[in-house]
Amino acid sequence: MRSGGPSATVGRVLRIAGGIYHVDDATTVVQASLRGRLKRTDSRIVSVGDLVELERVGDEMRIVRLRARGGALSRHGVSKRREQVIVANVDQVAVVVSVTAPDPDFLMVDRLLALAALSDIDAFLVVNKMDLADLTGPAEHASNLASPGAALGESATGDGLEQYAALGVETLRTSVESRAGLKALAGRLAGRITVLSGQSGVGKSSLLNALVPELDLRVGEISERRGRGRHTTVASALYRYPAGGYVADTPGLQYLALWGLDPAELADGFVEIAATGERCRFADCRHRVEPDCAVRTAVEAGTIERRRLESYLRLLDEAEKGR
Repeated sequence: MRSGGPSATVGRVLRIAGGIYHVDDATTVVQASLRGRLKRTDSRIVSVGDLVELERVGDEMRIVRLRARGGALSRHGVSKRREQVIVANVDQVAVVVSVTAPDPDFLMVDRLLALAALSDIDAFLVVNKMDLADLTGPAEHASNLASPGAALGESATGDGLEQYAALGVETLRTSVESRAGLKALAGRLAGRITVLSGQSGVGKSSLLNALVPELDLRVGEISERRGRGRHTTVASALYRYPAGGYVADTPGLQYLALWGLDPAELADGFVEIAATGERCRFADCRHRVEPDCAVRTAVEAGTIERRRLESYLRLLDEAEKGR
């Protein structure tokens, strides 16, 4: 794809390593560096997923311009109060959890779904390792699924996951071992730029390896001491998807402080809280201690999960503190 002068080319950044930008120009993947002016502005101005304009300078390719960015998956940087773009120009986010090993981190799921909603990015849930659910036995697994009101952070094999489908979140159930659900997931990824995100150890890289074997991504194991996944993906990267589009493998997000949250708009990331909040006495109700709060009433009545309200309130605290 050509742009600008006769030597300008447009490409998409697939990964960044050691100051080198690997860019897909629709015919091949080239290595490029940032033009001095861009680098002086901010060496992190260009992120994985960005569309950039390239020019050849001697024997080198250089990124000379950043195209306008669409939806981006962003968070606060760990060490500085600034935006860290995980992947830019995202069409959809696949929030991956496992039924066990590790147990679902519901706060992480709620954060990722809220982030996608507030960023106007489609999201769906992938419940992976369904083969392990079968090992718990039918009676035990049924009991787990029948108790959606588990407290926030409580270890659970299946409870809590069913409620997302009830909230309108598309849910796919997969297993790399049995290959269950992989065909449906493959169709959902075709022609789109998709970020697979979630906690470490849930099988994101394994899913990508199953769908695109030539990737041969590194796969880790679960820490026996902590029951959590070890990081195997250390930086975000985009990969061409055979059926069109791209897929992104992201680092396991043990830390996720959402960027640029407006406290007044946060409820829009929780569909049932936003809808019920319309009936609160005060238009600016934050659903903490305000009188005649329809959301807290719904929680007490069991029509809104208490854990979802707790997730919302945690994010609200962070937003108000300007994290």
